[in-house]
Amino acid sequence: MKLLFFLSLFSLLLQGETILVMNSNSDVKKYTEAVDAFSKNFNRPFKTLDISAMSSSEIKQSLYDEYPDIVYAVGAKAYQYANEYIPEKKIYFSSIVDWKKFPLHGKRYGVSNELHSGMQLTLIKTVLSTIKTIGVIHSKYTQNIVDDFSHDAKQLGIKILPIKIEEESLKNKSFDDTVKESDAMMIIPDPLFVNNATAIKNLFIVSEKYKKPVIAYHELFIKYGATLVISMDNPTVGRQIAAMIESHINEEKIEKIQYPAGTNIIFNKKEAALIGVKFSPDISSIATEIVE
Repeated sequence: MKLLFFLSLFSLLLQGETILVMNSNSDVKKYTEAVDAFSKNFNRPFKTLDISAMSSSEIKQSLYDEYPDIVYAVGAKAYQYANEYIPEKKIYFSSIVDWKKFPLHGKRYGVSNELHSGMQLTLIKTVLSTIKTIGVIHSKYTQNIVDDFSHDAKQLGIKILPIKIEEESLKNKSFDDTVKESDAMMIIPDPLFVNNATAIKNLFIVSEKYKKPVIAYHELFIKYGATLVISMDNPTVGRQIAAMIESHINEEKIEKIQYPAGTNIIFNKKEAALIGVKFSPDISSIATEIVE
């Protein structure tokens, strides 16, 4: 009887864990999509906190006042504050670019912002079967992403041509040599590159000049002329986090860091025709959206 009592009490304690969803900025679409999906798929009570307009002292006080058992941190800002002020708690995260640069000691779990490199390369080969060399622009901030691509590319018969950029010389950077050597160019979420509009325009100008497709990670690059966009599905990420927390509460084993389970594939058929790139005849069944 005593054993049953203690087991019941332990179960109640687990069910009573307090949960806080901490949003870096609820005005950011990808954050909101993840939180909305989490809310619809998590069947336990939780509180929410948008820290976008809060000072560090206000965030600290809020975390101390709430002192949740579990935090779902959406975005880098939320994760950093939760990790700093309540490091002893369980913290789940999503929507963080290059999450590996953050401290992940202790009870840290999450969904990567980057899709599995091997899966992306497989999709690229499926859509653009003639692609054998891919130029990837990166800086020191995304070296680990390029290393993953290089490792997985070998197994698929693809060669990665890394183009390392520096902030000082980026505006005057010429991509001609690499674009000429590559069958396609890839844009990854590198902070130096994506925050430099001139460099982005230069890459697309040179790629169009040599009729090479550009593969990107966000739909915004379609307006520049990207041929293929492979991105994670934000609502799926929210659902994944909900499932991860639920599994943990139920004492089930989970993988600490998971890749996004859902993808969005946008194929710019108009751009592909313009540059004359060959693509899969089954594109309509592969892509989630086709730009005609």
